[in-house]
Amino acid sequence: MSSHETAERGVPENAAVIGRGTDTADRNNLGSGAQPLHPGQLVQARFRGVVHWTGTVETVSVALGVVWILEDGLGERKLLDLREYQVGPQESADP
Repeated sequence: MSSHETAERGVPENAAVIGRGTDTADRNNLGSGAQPLHPGQLVQARFRGVVHWTGTVETVSVALGVVWILEDGLGERKLLDLREYQVGPQESADP
């Protein structure tokens, strides 16, 4: 759809871009196998392969491409953008 057609329909030009970016983020950053996240799930958030956060999923917004987690340790809430972080199940520390 051209930007002219988009404007005629009353949809902001960037709406399609935002939607595609969110969909791509969901597929690419939801851990191995792209399993959906759900509240109560223990997860790790990685950036460029390095674990930055571990915690428990509180809320998932697929439409926005974000997930709220309750961080282990201090118990702070963290809003993670799935376009930046790879979020998946926590790996156990056992060998």
